[in-house]
Amino acid sequence: MPRDKQPVKSDADSLVDPEMSETVIAKWRRLTPNARNTLARITGREPLATNLRKARENRGLSQAAVAKKLRLSRSLVAQIELANRPVTADELAKFADLYGTPAVDLTGTRVATDDPVTVALLNLAPALLKEFDVQSRIHGVLGSLMASSHLAGLLERPARSGPPTYSVPTLRTLADAIRQGDQVAEHERQRLGLQHAPLAEIADLCAAQGVPVFALEMPDDLSGMFMAHASVGSAIVVNARHDAVRQRFTIAHGYAHALFESPATVRVCTHANAKELIERRADAFAGPFLMPASGVDETVRRLGKGQPSRQVQWVFDATTEQSVRAEERSTPGSQTMTYVDVMWIARRFGTTYALTVSRLFGLDLIAESDRTRLLRAKFVELAQECLVILGPPSVHAPSPHAVTVLSDLNAEHFYMAIEAYRRGLITKTDLRFEATSLSLQLPGLSESRFLELAEAAR
Repeated sequence: MPRDKQPVKSDADSLVDPEMSETVIAKWRRLTPNARNTLARITGREPLATNLRKARENRGLSQAAVAKKLRLSRSLVAQIELANRPVTADELAKFADLYGTPAVDLTGTRVATDDPVTVALLNLAPALLKEFDVQSRIHGVLGSLMASSHLAGLLERPARSGPPTYSVPTLRTLADAIRQGDQVAEHERQRLGLQHAPLAEIADLCAAQGVPVFALEMPDDLSGMFMAHASVGSAIVVNARHDAVRQRFTIAHGYAHALFESPATVRVCTHANAKELIERRADAFAGPFLMPASGVDETVRRLGKGQPSRQVQWVFDATTEQSVRAEERSTPGSQTMTYVDVMWIARRFGTTYALTVSRLFGLDLIAESDRTRLLRAKFVELAQECLVILGPPSVHAPSPHAVTVLSDLNAEHFYMAIEAYRRGLITKTDLRFEATSLSLQLPGLSESRFLELAEAAR
């Protein structure tokens, strides 16, 4: 039987296909005379362009005046108002600030007036307005909180308690922000009884303090959000597109807002506001909270590092009533901090390689020259490769062999073999033997690659 003849899709049909990506649309835009208008319509540029023009006119500003104030070209402003050019999140925020109009209103996004949390989020993060069905997705995160709050009210339960709010002076300088973040991180660890141990499950810890954590797909330049409102309580939202290690820092960052901010606060952490003192303070809290000074110092000492190359000790001689001096020198090269050392410490505390280098430098455990060396692209890439091979401490990949090491002995073996080879305590032949043994337990590690990683540490 002959097949039914399929209708031929026209250019216009392709352009209005809701499944069509903007890349494909741009292709048709170059070929079709009226594609420019169609593209503007289906990507939501026309309403925004119209609203931007009206808002400018309501303020009595010319395109030239707006361009000058925002440091843009007049032609660019004109193209935006003609819907010929998309508007970035940063530009939208600048337009909203100049016109005194919420970004939500400029885009024409409809938000219920009784939904203050979503309104605040969309105004603080204009990039969210471009995400498909953003309101329902935000509600998907907040829905369980709203329902829980409603049921608690019906049951007349006490208001949900959260962590303490630390009373601190108003931030005036970056030094203030760093000092407050560091001090509160230490106090909060003491309050929670964490001492110097790494945080195994930081999301569970925050939830136990009344600040549950959620993940939501967001634009890459948004790392997370913190919200506190009477209708939903407090919550931290991390970007589901980011890896687990980066999310851990975002959670700690959000928890800082819970400790410093007022009960009715909505904060969005983006590239654009990263330099604000409030955000810097949250960063200054997150580092020490994840990597306490005492814990990092103890870990470095257990590696046999962090000591001066020459140590002087004194003892009092009672017979002569004089002090006797004794000097001890460490083995040459034994105190050198390598990328493998930093990788090991980062893995222990569940932090990024870059944050670990920063923390070691801030604690005076490495010098400026060490920091520069360790942050070379080559070492950052090698450290990341090692982290992937070893996997997180709590995950043990099944081994096809009879004996599977369930503790973290494989990673310890990996680290010590490289360090011993670097210091000339074992030969390359010895290292090959160690590589063969490790490759049986770590499927992602080949003998040749292990040798290369060890050579890079020398």
